[in-house]
Amino acid sequence: MENTLKQKTVEVGGVTYTLQKIPFKFYLEINDRHTNKSGVLMRTPYIAELFKHCVVSPKVTLDTFDDDMSAGMELVGEVESFLVTKSEPTTNQETSNG
Repeated sequence: MENTLKQKTVEVGGVTYTLQKIPFKFYLEINDRHTNKSGVLMRTPYIAELFKHCVVSPKVTLDTFDDDMSAGMELVGEVESFLVTKSEPTTNQETSNG
């Protein structure tokens, strides 16, 4: 991914995460890859790939949230919400990193 993609910081469970947008086409491809023949989104690989490409700091995997499902699901919600919100055309950063 390019460094020009929009980023945002969020706090979930006391941890500050830096999220990064991905191109629209790439997001659709992720959805397509993880939708089964019946049209059902397979959440495990979908979320794993969102974490891989959209959570840039600190890096996380599904295993990161083994003992805190609530925080994992909240982070998923933050990522999905960030991906579908309209970007401000004048800034490269949604919020500052410090």
